[in-house]
Amino acid sequence: MQRNTILLHYTGASAAILLPFAFELLSPVYGLILLVVGVIYVHRWSTKPRQALFFTAFLVWQLLSVFWSDYQSAGLADVVMVLPIAVTGILLSLFKTEDGATWMRRWAETFAWATLIAWTYIFIDSVTTYGWVNYKSFDLGGRLGLHFQSLYLIIAALILERKIWRKTFKLSTLRAVAVLWLLFGVIVLSARIHLMVVPVLIVLRFTELAWRNKERRRLLISTAAALVILMGSLVAVLPGPRGRLIDLRNELRSIDGRVNGKQTNHRVFLWKYGLQVVQISPWIGVGNGAGEEYLHEKLKTCKATFYRGKQPYFLHEFKYDFHNIYLQSWAEGGLIAVLLLILLLGWGLWYSHGAIRYAWITIVFSGMTESLLDKQAGALIITFLVALTAVGSRVRTNLSGTDEGL
Repeated sequence: MQRNTILLHYTGASAAILLPFAFELLSPVYGLILLVVGVIYVHRWSTKPRQALFFTAFLVWQLLSVFWSDYQSAGLADVVMVLPIAVTGILLSLFKTEDGATWMRRWAETFAWATLIAWTYIFIDSVTTYGWVNYKSFDLGGRLGLHFQSLYLIIAALILERKIWRKTFKLSTLRAVAVLWLLFGVIVLSARIHLMVVPVLIVLRFTELAWRNKERRRLLISTAAALVILMGSLVAVLPGPRGRLIDLRNELRSIDGRVNGKQTNHRVFLWKYGLQVVQISPWIGVGNGAGEEYLHEKLKTCKATFYRGKQPYFLHEFKYDFHNIYLQSWAEGGLIAVLLLILLLGWGLWYSHGAIRYAWITIVFSGMTESLLDKQAGALIITFLVALTAVGSRVRTNLSGTDEGL
């Protein structure tokens, strides 16, 4: 038993630590493989047929979508990208880990602290190199990129928040400071979908806390309001985030065309022309790997002019993905792929609990402006959440964290 405990500790921790650091030579994939191998090694057979059937169907449709693609090599590369999600879901539906909820909490905690350390290093290195500049001149995304770095920070903050409410003043204070530091990172990274999602998550979480702890409701509501006001003030004061909101205002005003010389966000055009790709084959899609090629052809008819500094360019001069996980799935795999994606997210929301459920909620919103399955950082964080959800169990949580709060 002691050997099994040590094995699960290190295999799970390897996945949790490698994810946020995203080393070039030591891929997070290796850590996720070790996590699954560890669970299988200490196995206790406990088949979940519906879960196994769903993830098998998800993988089979991804493979089938390659056959009618005009770009099968790219399609196979897309399948490899999502393969860890499907394989993890299938394998962990065949085995049960003793005290799985405890391991879920430990691995999640390890991921959260590793993310905090990785972010702190990236921030200090960037400020040392570039000084205090706006977000465009920072190198804060690291190997993950701005959007995914921000996504990881939100998930880490959701995990660390869970034990703030325990009656351990020093540890609770440390965690509160860590959460604030992670949220500050979300602000300076300035991914606009996350600047909008975080206040929603705060309201949802504190509403949950206030509902379960009526005697501390006033304190919780005041804390939530203070946190939202603090974040709003930083967004308004810091030049990078403030500039992003000004850009958002200008882009919303110019959706139907230029207004005062301002063009709307390129994502609006990607979604518009992406819907045209969907219409080519709405039921089964144009095939894995073909979506971006078809989108590129459609963008050649787009006359909107964009600027990088003072240098003008057109969208068809570069290759873009759909910047929307749902639209990309629909375009490449048809309506069936979208339904399977929704079932995947629904499975995560239903069978997870606590911070991991909030992480799934974050994925649902974050995917609206980014093709998460098309990037390794997105596919692997979803794989990790699948592992945590499959290993953990649905248990009741409370404010004091008698179940470790996750």
